[in-house]
Amino acid sequence: MTRLKKIKLEIDDENEFPILGISTALGDYRLAWELNSKLKLKFQRPEQDTYFTIPDKTKKNVDYEYYSYVNEEELSKFFLVKNKQKGSTLFSDRERLDFFLVLRDNFIWDEEDLISDLRKIKGIIAVFSFSSTEFEFSEYLND
Repeated sequence: MTRLKKIKLEIDDENEFPILGISTALGDYRLAWELNSKLKLKFQRPEQDTYFTIPDKTKKNVDYEYYSYVNEEELSKFFLVKNKQKGSTLFSDRERLDFFLVLRDNFIWDEEDLISDLRKIKGIIAVFSFSSTEFEFSEYLND
């Protein structure tokens, strides 16, 4: 009698996605407006008192405001999050970055083209690309 071989199938449900770090002197509302007008996006702040909550290093929950852009037709979901809010820094190891543009689902832009277009916006000093695997907060953005 032949023995059956067992194979264990592991499915990684988390897909890697790009996160762009933005250094700018623009405020959050102004940056969202610039992205909307220059890149033809529609970032909006969610309903009042809507935040994503993430534990800080001391395990205390901190609420972060964000802007979101969801395009159901093109299956795309972007988030714009300010790094420093309410006396807390989302990522203190990247404190020189003012915002993170999270491209949760991106079927609109080529990443390199988007970085190039962002760098052309007046007021944006620098743009850096990261992977979602480098950040713990990306799992909390599920708008």
